[in-house]
Order: sequence, then structure tokens, then C-alpha cells
Amino acid sequence: MSQTEDDQTSYQGEQERQRQGRSAGAGSAAASLELLTLLAAGAADLALDQLRQTADRAQDALRRADLRELLTEGVVELRKRGELATRRAGTGDENYLETMARRVAEQMTSEGRPCA
Repeated sequence: MSQTEDDQTSYQGEQERQRQGRSAGAGSAAASLELLTLLAAGAADLALDQLRQTADRAQDALRRADLRELLTEGVVELRKRGELATRRAGTGDENYLETMARRVAEQMTSEGRPCA
């Protein structure tokens, strides 16, 4: 028997079971309740699995030797994003390009290289 024939047979069997379930009346309510219970259990299992995976990733991150550097880089990145966001919102008083040019010039002079 081919896969398509198998699928058709399964589909026809399922339709027949549904017809019988509809005529049962009280059995239909029990089947619906069972279906809802199984769906809720499946959703809860999926959520717990996601929580487990997230906890494992967090533990792996905490075991890193370069955790301090990673956190420092993250804070610096968030600060830069915050600066850009405030500039886009128009709350900054200075022009963004002028500010960046001044910073580059300050960095170059503080490193001992002449600023052009």
C-alpha cells in the first residue's frame, strides 16, 4: 500500500470515528474534554522545555571565563544604542555628526597621534 493510500485510509477512519462520536452525545463532551486536556498538557510541556533550554543557556553563559568583559561590552553597546535613540528622537542638543567628530579628535589627540 502506498503512502497516499495509507493517508486516505487513515483520513476516512478518522472521519468515521468523528461521525460516531457526534452521535454518542455525552461521549462527545468527554472526547472534547480529553482533547482540551491533552492540548493543555502539550502546551505546558512545550513551555517547560523552553524554560529548561533557557536555563541551560544562562548557566553556560555564567560559566564563561570572559563574563566580565562580555558584560562590559554589553553595557557599552546599550549606552551607544541609547545615545543613538535619543538623537533620533531629537532630544539631543548637538548635531550627531559633530559630536562623533569631536570624540574621534579627542581620541586621536589622547593617543598621541596628531589630529588632522
